[in-house]
Amino acid sequence: MSSATLAKSTSDSPWSFDRAAIIGAGSMGTLLASVLGKAVPTIMVCRNAERAGQLFRFGANSQGPISAESRPIVVRTFEDMVDAGGATAIFVATKTTALPALAKELRPVLAKLVERLGRVYVVSFQNGIDPGRELVERLGHPDVLRMVLTLGVILDEDGGCANVTLHSGPHAIGSIDPKHRDVCCVIADVLSTGGLETKYVEDIESAVWCKGIINAAVNPVAALGNCSVGDVLDSPAHVIFKRLLHEGIAVAQAEGITLPTGYQQKAEVLAALAHDHVPSMVEDIRRGRESEVGQLNNQIMQHGRRLGVPTPTHEIIAALIETFDWKVFHHRGASAPEPVVGSGGE
Repeated sequence: MSSATLAKSTSDSPWSFDRAAIIGAGSMGTLLASVLGKAVPTIMVCRNAERAGQLFRFGANSQGPISAESRPIVVRTFEDMVDAGGATAIFVATKTTALPALAKELRPVLAKLVERLGRVYVVSFQNGIDPGRELVERLGHPDVLRMVLTLGVILDEDGGCANVTLHSGPHAIGSIDPKHRDVCCVIADVLSTGGLETKYVEDIESAVWCKGIINAAVNPVAALGNCSVGDVLDSPAHVIFKRLLHEGIAVAQAEGITLPTGYQQKAEVLAALAHDHVPSMVEDIRRGRESEVGQLNNQIMQHGRRLGVPTPTHEIIAALIETFDWKVFHHRGASAPEPVVGSGGE
């Protein structure tokens, strides 16, 4: 199927992926714009004036395992996105910590787009276990899709090029609502054509948990050690990684999530594929930014408490990571800043 292909849901009129919008102009948003812009007109919401200037001058570029470039329409607000023609698919490529503020602002704008264009899909392009469900709840919008990616991207500060350091496809797209299958397939085809190999996955919840468990076992440990994934796996910290992995698997199984046979061994192999990768949480801690521990370890802990599954290692690791957040937002006498809608996600 091509970008012009119409997908019909079981109960609605045909839908066409003819315009895309991206919220977030960081590393992931830039990569996404470079790929999507090759196939469909693409809008980027970017509030940072310096970053917007880079996009105006150089466009959206990616290099490495994924090499693409495009000239997106750059706007500063969600309302500007409407004035620029809107989009039938809106990709949220911010940090998950930005979701509350983002959803509050996007909700009325999304209603306008639906009134004008009909069916509009929101795609969560983020880390964590529950961001897709959170977007459904906060937006009051059922047409939310979820992507699960194995990607590492670093934004070049000089020209704003997205340098892809890790790419293990195919990536997954899906929805908890099976009627969205055809739409997912159209979006997957467009992304794959642009160089980001993507496929529709029927059980997207399994894919979400498979990645979320690994991220919660690796990322905070790497952040605490200020190191790469390989350093975690090759050092004494490996025992902490394994305990986190074991607890996450226990919670997923209690939740009724179907994990692949031999998942714990496969998870260690998958983590090893990212041996040289430095997780974005490491950069968050280095730069004094709020971490995504709430969307990883804390969510596993919350599910565990509800199901009666103990997660003591997650509790310790989460408390240590949250101490960094506390130092940034409280020890210095500052309150937690509003999340920046234009920030990037891993």
